Amino acid sequence: MKKIITIVICAAVLLGMVITNPKKEAHTEAIAANYKDAIQEKIGVLSAFAPQTALEGAVNNTVTVSDYVFLSVGKYSMNEGMNSIVSVGVFNHVFVLTKDNILEEILRSIGLNI
Repeated sequence: MKKIITIVICAAVLLGMVITNPKKEAHTEAIAANYKDAIQEKIGVLSAFAPQTALEGAVNNTVTVSDYVFLSVGKYSMNEGMNSIVSVGVFNHVFVLTKDNILEEILRSIGLNI
């Protein structure tokens, strides 16, 4: 009986992960919001000139999201042809991994060279 309950619970969790797997739009919004905060810390008042939609556009053009059924992974394509994981999405939440080199790339892509 315990095995059946364990199997049912595991199946329910896996089904929940499949249903609540975040899509690319969720990754784009979360990454842009996270980096907007980082930009505000880095350049202060000048960040008002980098609106959320500009950041989302820059992120949308450079981030690819791989859907692994139970979770999704956002990868940022850097200039050197390298990909770096910047976000992981699970249970309808996107966890953003901050990295300074990616922040600098995003700033360059929207025209803020710092």
